[in-house]
Amino acid sequence: MYLEPTIPRKKKRRSSPARVAVLLVLIAISLYIYSLVKQEEAASPFVPTPTPTRSAASYAAEAEELYSRGQLSQAIAAYEQAIALEPTKVQLYIPLARLLILEGRFDEATYRAKQAIGLAPQSAPAWAILGMAYDWDGNFAQAIEACRKAVELDPGYADGYSYLAEAYADAGRWAEANQAIATALQLNERSVDVQRNHGYVLEVQGYYRDALAAYQRALEIHPNLPYIHIAMGRIYRKLGDIEAALASFQKAAEIDPQEAQAHFELGWTYLIHQGNYELAESNIKRAIEINPHFGRAFGGLGITYWQRRNYEEAIPNFEQAIYWECVAARQRARSFLITAEEQADVASPSAGAMMRGEFAPARLYDRSVLQATLKPEAWAGEVWATATGVVTFDTHSGVYTVTLSHLPRPAAGVSYVGWFDGLKTLSGAPVSTGPLRMRPDSSVEATFETGWVRGPAIEYFYTLGLAYFYKDECKKAYPLFDAALQIDPEESNALEGIRLCRQVDGGP
Repeated sequence: MYLEPTIPRKKKRRSSPARVAVLLVLIAISLYIYSLVKQEEAASPFVPTPTPTRSAASYAAEAEELYSRGQLSQAIAAYEQAIALEPTKVQLYIPLARLLILEGRFDEATYRAKQAIGLAPQSAPAWAILGMAYDWDGNFAQAIEACRKAVELDPGYADGYSYLAEAYADAGRWAEANQAIATALQLNERSVDVQRNHGYVLEVQGYYRDALAAYQRALEIHPNLPYIHIAMGRIYRKLGDIEAALASFQKAAEIDPQEAQAHFELGWTYLIHQGNYELAESNIKRAIEINPHFGRAFGGLGITYWQRRNYEEAIPNFEQAIYWECVAARQRARSFLITAEEQADVASPSAGAMMRGEFAPARLYDRSVLQATLKPEAWAGEVWATATGVVTFDTHSGVYTVTLSHLPRPAAGVSYVGWFDGLKTLSGAPVSTGPLRMRPDSSVEATFETGWVRGPAIEYFYTLGLAYFYKDECKKAYPLFDAALQIDPEESNALEGIRLCRQVDGGP
């Protein structure tokens, strides 16, 4: 019989109590060190909590959603975040520029549109949105030029034709406006801007019912655009449907509570068409809270006080209205030019400019101070080749400084005169320096002041003058009546104000 070999068993070793104690101590120390490390990680500001990184596409999608809800300022912020992440993506700049235009931020819109063109010089949408920015800022000639460039680059771009139609309409070129908007509608009648501009072209020509229908089609595409509701409210008011006008303005204010124009239009409608001073005053005051530089709102508030014979409150509001409307007019100055004139009292440039410079903000997006660098025109010839000049214009005070160097000596009886392009006196003539006095070194350095300029409504001047009359302050009233008569020499209210003041104090 075969027997399995036996394997001798090893004896179990007993753990030494001392060894167990050492192991327990080591485990305790390890646990203590681990707890300290975790506490240090929790307390350390240099160990950020991992979070997902947002993409430019994510911000752009958010911007589109905000835009669809009518939250334009928030949409602008989202697009700016997207551009910060992808600064070379031209598709982000175009909708951003458009929203900036709708918010009235024209300098920023123009800057963004030009950035888009810099990234993509052959982009029709970039040129079109630059045209829209120029147009809404009142620069119609450049708007038309930019929009025409857009449709040349892409003859199938409907929005480009719609912006071109808007610019033509603002320039009073009705036939071209109608043709351009007809082309836009043929290309894409489902574009909100095509329908909006269709309504605008009809509105400015007085076709109010048709304009309402076009605006309504725009709202069917995008129901939450405050400026379209405001446009419809204006038309309803012209047609005498005051309840519909109030509803449109109220809807605009509900979509965007920060829309100053909506609150002003509400207040103005309550004042003029319902005589509801309380609602008029509260809404117009709200517009001024949103935009403290809103000249027309100050004027509307002045009228609410005037109609209640509250002259003490009317006076400062009319003064603010005139001030801010003059500031706005000065900020629309386009360029400055130098001409050589044979007559010292010439009212407008009678010859071609020798030098010219475009105005631009001295600080980005801030038109408080404008500057123009003057350069000789090509046709002026070699004698003007070394001439240089700078104009600095404080648009709040109306003070401007003209500095010229290396001017050629003018012929006998000829004077150099500086002119503003895009800024007019109350009488409608271009603001000018009058004859400039040249120094022996062929330079000029002189400071001037524009004073009141064409911009404020004539009613602000003569009503403020009458308020001063009722306060027994005809000395302050006369210049205001005179200002109104510069705008319209036959203004009956100003003439009557002068007559009343003369009866009281025998003034001039």
